[in-house]
Amino acid sequence: MILQLLLEGKMIKQYTLYLILILSPLFTGCQSNALGRNALTIMPSSMLNSQAEQAYADEKQKNKIIKNTRQSHLVQQVANRLIMVANRDYANYCQGFNWEVVLFDKPKVKNAYCMPGGKIAIYSGILPVCQNEAALAAVMGHEISHALLRHGNERVSQQIGLTTLMVGANYALNKNENVSSVQKRNILIAVGLGSEFGVALPFSRMHEREADYLGLRLMAKAGYIPSEAPALWKRMQANGKSMPEFLSTHPSDASRIKDLESKQQEAFSLYRLAPHKYGKGENF
Repeated sequence: MILQLLLEGKMIKQYTLYLILILSPLFTGCQSNALGRNALTIMPSSMLNSQAEQAYADEKQKNKIIKNTRQSHLVQQVANRLIMVANRDYANYCQGFNWEVVLFDKPKVKNAYCMPGGKIAIYSGILPVCQNEAALAAVMGHEISHALLRHGNERVSQQIGLTTLMVGANYALNKNENVSSVQKRNILIAVGLGSEFGVALPFSRMHEREADYLGLRLMAKAGYIPSEAPALWKRMQANGKSMPEFLSTHPSDASRIKDLESKQQEAFSLYRLAPHKYGKGENF
């Protein structure tokens, strides 16, 4: 959803992308993310955070926000506990964040996100699937982890690279008089499909797995029982249809559940060290 906002121009206009591409030598670099993996990020975090804040403000203008209810207080409570852990244990990765959480009144929407800079949105339709605070902590921890890991910046950088590849391929083909228009079209389609299925989708699935893992750690450190993470995804699996993993930006539900279950021992070791333990928390 965040990448969609980026590419629709709600956060970054097209001319900004090309300007970044031209100026990228000034501020491009591979930096270690919150899990230690080197990640290429083209945009300065301050620029992305500022544009995310504007997009978040636009979303709040367009959608009804639930305030001063038991559910909204529980959402804020879960957010506060996760943010405390993020600020304490990942301070270098949330510098410049202006944390905020809202609960949108969208009972048919089972979704949530955290924009760069710490702007969190929860759609009310996901609460019945979560059922309790711990499962919401799994969802929110996952989304916060995307921001801490700077996945938005990395994905924009990737899109700029893939766009440049397509522009370069098109330019080279147009210069070659021996290639027919049909051949050019077929080559560009092949390059596009190769970029999508060979780079973009697997890259996105890696981001989701990283966010699942870091999110599991966040919820455990915040005092929420980590076994609710795979339990949540089993409920999500029962509530919706899944497409084949290789066609999806997300891992399959089955893969996600298996990965989360394999990390329960590590997560419970963190949970046992949490100064306050809330278990599943309150039910929604």
